[in-house]
Amino acid sequence: MANVIELNLENFQSTLIEQPPETLILVELYSPRDEQGKAMSGQLLNLANELAQQIVYARVNCDEQPQITQQFGVSSVPTLILIQAGKPVDGMQGVTPIEQVKEMLQKYLPKREEELLIQASTLLLNDGDINLAYTLIKEAYELDPNRVDIKCCYTEVLIKIGQLENAKTLIGSFALEDQNANYQRLVSMIELAEQAGQSPEIIALEAQLATDPSNNEVKLNLAISYSQVNRTQEALDILFAILSVDLNFADAKKRYLDVIAGLPEGDALASSYRRKLYSLLH
Repeated sequence: MANVIELNLENFQSTLIEQPPETLILVELYSPRDEQGKAMSGQLLNLANELAQQIVYARVNCDEQPQITQQFGVSSVPTLILIQAGKPVDGMQGVTPIEQVKEMLQKYLPKREEELLIQASTLLLNDGDINLAYTLIKEAYELDPNRVDIKCCYTEVLIKIGQLENAKTLIGSFALEDQNANYQRLVSMIELAEQAGQSPEIIALEAQLATDPSNNEVKLNLAISYSQVNRTQEALDILFAILSVDLNFADAKKRYLDVIAGLPEGDALASSYRRKLYSLLH
């Protein structure tokens, strides 16, 4: 495995000193003569495989590398030393249950919500897959709904996928001390999105529907216009109303399914409106 290294004098510098500062390096100082430590070494190797993207597992054979052993000041094996940014931050001595090793690592590994936030933010920054960004940041928010940076990212994603009511609900939960420049930017984004969703064409179609509320052709055109400006739930409500009266009206069913297909994976709105259509069909 690429993250498992047998440490020696040649690779000592590159493995322990020249890594990025956030890299966690678990150093095991061991002796092949130590029978009791062999089972622990096997468990550590499995753990390193599980955490291949998160840690470097560096092994020091103390029988073959006395200079490195002396540099660490180790007098008995097995010994574990956790290194970050070139410095020891934690460690354990003696044969240690693997669960205790995991607990030690968890104190320093990035939290799941942090990784999800970084991935979602990167997608936002680079105009990446907004539906994937939604899935990632939604999970991060469920893990920690109180982190302001997660709430900001989630709000922005909700705006971009057209869930303005949810975005407004979320922005309304910000404490006064968290209403900074980024908060104001999000408020402005919501206002602009609402304005964009009220085009002259939509206003005209809404007026037509008000005077002729049973006109399915107008309803269909209005639903299409709503879907184009991310007013998704309103579009689905109108399309469902059409299908409730006439399942085969024009291409209303296809439009309905297209709108659902455009929603992010795991979106509650998609599940709800699929069930509604299923109830009509059966």
